[in-house]
Amino acid sequence: MNQFNLVIAGAMVLGGAALMTGCSQEVAHSETDKPNILDNGHTRQEKTVYKNPDGSYSTEQSKTRTSN
Repeated sequence: MNQFNLVIAGAMVLGGAALMTGCSQEVAHSETDKPNILDNGHTRQEKTVYKNPDGSYSTEQSKTRTSN
């Protein structure tokens, strides 16, 4: 199974579990990987948007840099 299908399957499972428990529901998720030319590494960015039970939205972001 490729990485994209794995992410979609995980989001569906987590989204279904969140609906059953009344927690926040994941509504969008994006990931990007970009190479760093200066240090021969890469930067990975992830952004997830959740819809809270009260109707508001919250965003979680992470950024990881690696070098070789």
